[in-house]
Amino acid sequence: MQHNGRRARWSRLRLVLSTWLIAGLAGCAGAGPRPAPTPTAAPPAAQVTPVSATVRAGSIFALTDSPLFMALERGYFQEMGITLELQQFDTIVNMIPLVSTGQLDVAFDGASSAGFFNAIARGIEIKMVANQGIARNLDEQRPYYAIVASKPLMEAGRIRRVADLRGLPVNVLTEGALAQLLVATALQAEGLSLADVQQQTVSFPDTLAGLQNGSLAASFLIEPFITLGRQQGVLEVLVSAEKLAPGREITVVLYSAGFAQKEPVASNFLVAYLKGVRDYVRTFFDAGGDRAAAVSQLIKHLPVKDPALYAQMGMPYVNPDGRINTADIRAQQDWYVAQGQVQQPIDVDRVVDNRFAEFALRVLGPYRP
Repeated sequence: MQHNGRRARWSRLRLVLSTWLIAGLAGCAGAGPRPAPTPTAAPPAAQVTPVSATVRAGSIFALTDSPLFMALERGYFQEMGITLELQQFDTIVNMIPLVSTGQLDVAFDGASSAGFFNAIARGIEIKMVANQGIARNLDEQRPYYAIVASKPLMEAGRIRRVADLRGLPVNVLTEGALAQLLVATALQAEGLSLADVQQQTVSFPDTLAGLQNGSLAASFLIEPFITLGRQQGVLEVLVSAEKLAPGREITVVLYSAGFAQKEPVASNFLVAYLKGVRDYVRTFFDAGGDRAAAVSQLIKHLPVKDPALYAQMGMPYVNPDGRINTADIRAQQDWYVAQGQVQQPIDVDRVVDNRFAEFALRVLGPYRP
């Protein structure tokens, strides 16, 4: 019975996996006192005018979508006059053609990858408009994503640190994605490269089995699989990937080019979403919200149905001010270029569009816990 329950739970969790196949998922002292800067006037507060509109959106219903569902459950889109038609997808790959042609207005769980940059270079028009997950090393023992190692191999003394992975099978999920980039970062920090390990491309459910039987020595992994693997005694966190690259963009909200031109609905949408983000951050990171109520809302939509897991997992942090870390998006593209996976780099500043987040900030003000 326990075995069948575990298999059922894994089956429900499979829906969160595919996004990481493309996602993957960084003051000077002067010689003397300086004159005070001339004060500049703060931009005027923006006013929201609700406009009746239907917005077509896609999501994979992953943990990074928690703020979206909190905004939906708490009526923030309705406040803006927005009727949200939300469709579930297995992977961001299936959303990209729809958002690029305007069949979807908004795509959640977007992630930079070699494939994403190559698609933009071929002329696909998409705007990256808001952060949906950013690496922030809040609790090294409970990361949302990490490089993990096989506990049996660790207990046997074969693996104690990342440097011990030389020559061993390491799961990067897929080439040209964030997971591979982060594994490479971990290896580089200890003098190794991807060429020094046996790269494997294994799905998340199969990763736990591989770590158990020793066919995988280590892997990039996200929640809830990190917590499930710990409970089953098959893995330990080798290094928090959030510690490796703080400020790294994990996922973003995407607008179609047409929707980005639909004012004020496009801006109102970000106001509603950012209100959900702030409730989420306040509840799960700043201890300022009703956690039990939030969890009860999330389990209506997310594949993680066990309320107890929300107290154990490392949840993904989201920028409560919404802005995308453009410099990090550029750094990710640079890595793919260096690997030969992107031949024609794009102008990142042309794709990242923070003006909707800036509007939401003028409405809501900077985030305060």
